[in-house]
Amino acid sequence: MIKKNLMLLLSSIFLIMAFGEWLFPKFIGKLPLRLYGLIDKDLRVLAQSSKKNQLPKDYIALTGDSYAIGAGDWLNEVRKSNFFGSPDYSAAHLIHKKTGIDVISFARAGAGSFDGIWSEPVSQFLYINSIRDYKLSPPKHLLIFFYEGNDIYDNIQFLRDNLLETEKEQAERIELKKIQDFLNAEFEKVLNRQFDNSIWKNMLFTRSILHGTSNLAEEWGLSNKQPKNKGLYNKVMPEGKGAFALIDGKKVQLNLAMMNGKKVGLPTHLQGPPSFALNNEERVAGSKDNLIGLSVNVFEQSLVRLASFFPQVKIKIIYIPSPVSSYKMVSSHIHFRGFMQDIDVMETIEIEKRHIKLCNTIKRVTRNHNFSFVNSTKSLKKATSTGFVHGPIDWDHFNKRGYQVLSEDLAELFLQTDESIRIDNCVY
Repeated sequence: MIKKNLMLLLSSIFLIMAFGEWLFPKFIGKLPLRLYGLIDKDLRVLAQSSKKNQLPKDYIALTGDSYAIGAGDWLNEVRKSNFFGSPDYSAAHLIHKKTGIDVISFARAGAGSFDGIWSEPVSQFLYINSIRDYKLSPPKHLLIFFYEGNDIYDNIQFLRDNLLETEKEQAERIELKKIQDFLNAEFEKVLNRQFDNSIWKNMLFTRSILHGTSNLAEEWGLSNKQPKNKGLYNKVMPEGKGAFALIDGKKVQLNLAMMNGKKVGLPTHLQGPPSFALNNEERVAGSKDNLIGLSVNVFEQSLVRLASFFPQVKIKIIYIPSPVSSYKMVSSHIHFRGFMQDIDVMETIEIEKRHIKLCNTIKRVTRNHNFSFVNSTKSLKKATSTGFVHGPIDWDHFNKRGYQVLSEDLAELFLQTDESIRIDNCVY
């Protein structure tokens, strides 16, 4: 009797698993947001709800870091309030609704240019097409997000982690040829990645049951963590108030922005244009510019390589300003954080110069390769004259209003019939 019951149990499990293996590949696109963690990370674009069907057609692909994913307070809110649905939370959803075009995101949170622009999109695309049940066509459009707040830093850290043998070496002294040789080797590794073609690899349901639970638990844990920037760092100050600092012996207000005709104090510790906290000698020697130049080179090489992988795709670079550059700042100085979370206080006019210089640098790279350059700063500054586009908790990312402003600008690219190359200005 025990043996018979055991056989019945095993047969039932086998039938359930077999049914799951047949149904699951067709059902991935219907999974609710909270269950994304059950899916292999390289297949999650199929579960995204910013498209009509599981496999998108003639679609727009977003690449970059967490901004291209939709990280921020909006996502955190819908995760808590919506248990079984797939609600909107990103620019991808809003562009899809405004244009009717399928939109997916290949982005990865915390990624620099190599991972966000090259490794993740190409790896995910190749992996999906290596699965028996799927055939994903190349995108029709690529929107490549460049985020002023940390992309430069991420690229420098990428070079330091991979090309410096000791911590005492200076990243700005890495030879350009050494970087180029390293990048070329890494580009080829992604292309030559060997995918497992075994039966086990195609058993998506079984693998999801065995491995996805731990992924889900990990993601839930991360989403429920409190932000690092507590206290003053994530609080908007009362009207006319702000943080203070002693500058040359004088008490100076910091981080004041003009909003609705009134001065509003923004949080301290905001992300701003690149600053490497260099001493005077390093500034004179141009170390900061060298570091930024090396970082931009990683961005450019990753961009060019992705364009060669998708030769028929229309590419647009989307410049996203840091929070500091998104508001009309009226205080003489700004408190912000830079590379490796270093805290700095700098004159507002100097930060504005850095924003314009970096914007023009990315614009020049874009123009050199005949891509469109869309600068979202102007639209965001207009929006912040009447309200916030970040926070109130996560000030490193847009809130719902911020993504709405961004998506309205991007949707217009596809709603108009003019398909000529667009090059925006960096001065407003």
